[in-house]
Amino acid sequence: MVTINIKKLFETIEEADAFNLPDMAKGAQYLYDYIYQKLLRGEEIKLSEIDFEVFTSDDLTTLENLHTNIFEKNERTISGIASELRKITPAYNAVSFV
Repeated sequence: MVTINIKKLFETIEEADAFNLPDMAKGAQYLYDYIYQKLLRGEEIKLSEIDFEVFTSDDLTTLENLHTNIFEKNERTISGIASELRKITPAYNAVSFV
């Protein structure tokens, strides 16, 4: 039987470093803040709202690499951890008071 110390798990999570995005050029930051974030929230983006003067094709490549190398990798790691935790059968203890 696999046992997990929940207190230790939460302590480890609390001690983990905060996630920080890497420094990005102004254009890549614009794409992340005003396009990518809206798409993640399911918001509609109109072509007329996009300022095409702010970014270049290199900024698009930067954002694509950020998504592939960081976000997708983190998502796979988190999914793996969650999958393993779901496989653990809860242990029940009966407590009796006399």
